[in-house]
Amino acid sequence: MKMKKILFGSAILILIGLTASLGLLTATFRYDDISEQEYQISLKKAVGIFKKETNKTKVQMVQFVPKEDVQQQTNNTFQYLFVDSEQMLVVNPTTGKPAVRSSKLAENQPFFDIKKIYSSKSPQKAMKEAVKQSGKRNAKVRSWVLLMKSDKLYYEIKLAEDNEESVLLIRA
Repeated sequence: MKMKKILFGSAILILIGLTASLGLLTATFRYDDISEQEYQISLKKAVGIFKKETNKTKVQMVQFVPKEDVQQQTNNTFQYLFVDSEQMLVVNPTTGKPAVRSSKLAENQPFFDIKKIYSSKSPQKAMKEAVKQSGKRNAKVRSWVLLMKSDKLYYEIKLAEDNEESVLLIRA
């Protein structure tokens, strides 16, 4: 009896290992909804990293988006992007490691002082508001951008449900 349990357990482990190695389990690990994700580096900590790395206090926008060059997106492929007039600073939300990229100036996009982020609502709160406002039960948050519109700071939150995407503005 004990030998049967050991053989059965081994067979299950082998089956799981084979399906994982063949890529059949990838759907389980794909990113779905970032509104429920907690990252080691919060937006406020990322702001501190931006200030330390660039010695700047103004940006055009802050984005939380998946990396563009990754074939299969997961929750670990997201990054903070701080866009200013000359460059884009990327901050890894898991490690806090910064990287500088060149950037084009976004036309007609005003700058804002990043100190405003400290007094704004958290991205998680804004994402929950967006899902609630959308009225869609199964809406999933795909990304967000923090930017100025009409002299006010807003989260522009991208939602998806059943292959349909929408964007909502939530006051920060």
